[in-house]
Amino acid sequence: MARLGMLYAMTDEALEQLKAQDIDEMYDYMLEEIEEELFDTPEAFELDKAWEGIHYCLCEGDWYKEEGIAPNIVFGGYLLLDHNDCIIFVNDLDNIQKIVDYLEENNLQEIIKKNFDKIPSDYSYTKNEEELNYLLSWSKGVLDFYKYALKNQLNTIFTVDL
Repeated sequence: MARLGMLYAMTDEALEQLKAQDIDEMYDYMLEEIEEELFDTPEAFELDKAWEGIHYCLCEGDWYKEEGIAPNIVFGGYLLLDHNDCIIFVNDLDNIQKIVDYLEENNLQEIIKKNFDKIPSDYSYTKNEEELNYLLSWSKGVLDFYKYALKNQLNTIFTVDL
């Protein structure tokens, strides 16, 4: 099922193995090796299709917002793969520390509520109360995921097949 967003926390070695893959094989490697090993563990966090709306809310309705740390929380960090509609972004420990600091100071649920109306009209889903609740539901635990990665000195990746 396309458009499902996932966050994974991984060691430097695992990240280097991912980076070593051929561009045509990288996303499949991520699915077959990383997802297979990490799914249903503390090193994985599912965002379902809510990642898009959460990102818009973090960026105050601007998909390409670059200032601040908020854009790196979901669809940000540095781009590792953008090939055949498969995306992988990486956050290193420095960024993860900034993400944790930001989310400890700024409640993600409140950010989503505050900025939901700023999501543009070309958003992939219907903007209504049900969608807002969907974003709120799938965003619970994002801070805990990043705290876990930071505590265990793990890099994070965001993956999605558009």
